[in-house]
Amino acid sequence: MSVQRVSLPVPEGPVEHVTAAVHAPTRRTRRKRRSVLLVPGAGGDLDSDGLVALAEILADIGCTVVRANLPYREAGRRAPRADRSVTGYRDVLAAAREAVGDQRPWVLGGRSYGGRVASMLVAAGEESVGLLFYSYPLHPPGKPDEPRVQHWPDVHVPTLFLQGDRDPFCDLEQLRTHIHKLPRRATLHVVEGGDHSLRITRTASPTGQAAPEAQVIAGLRAELTGWLDSLER
Repeated sequence: MSVQRVSLPVPEGPVEHVTAAVHAPTRRTRRKRRSVLLVPGAGGDLDSDGLVALAEILADIGCTVVRANLPYREAGRRAPRADRSVTGYRDVLAAAREAVGDQRPWVLGGRSYGGRVASMLVAAGEESVGLLFYSYPLHPPGKPDEPRVQHWPDVHVPTLFLQGDRDPFCDLEQLRTHIHKLPRRATLHVVEGGDHSLRITRTASPTGQAAPEAQVIAGLRAELTGWLDSLER
């Protein structure tokens, strides 16, 4: 697999550039799949195991994938309120488009906070072909009555949720209650025993076998392929 480390310029914020990695597609298909931008969760960076694994599987099924830090992370700061990272995500997306030469609408998303920021950007009018949520943080841990869905009625693209059933940030019953607020098709794939990273411990595993997040994500090839195919229909 071809992975190139790059530096993406951002015009505003605490830094002038963010670190990114570009995964070139490893399989050719009859049509050129959409490019994908993935950013990490609030406490992680672009090299977190799960994000790397997700980028690798997407590239293996034909997508050009950029995983990148948001400006606050590049500056070594704590994550701000999600709405304050929307401009940074927009700037990273613009730079990623230039870096790979693809000006078509992209699939946007990321892990946890990163996916939430992407959804807020799309709700604000950014063009996208779909949103990919790796463990969407539906609510603060232990507070399912505080759902982060106010902007969902303005998200007019298909969505894919990859969620663990042991994720303290996402009560699945609450998610199923609120998912109808999304105007376009929403697809939910539940990882049995998965936590907020989709990692499965031995005690939580339905088979008694532990699985790190990278292994779990590698097993989602069929779900990701089917969803990407649906975006082109």
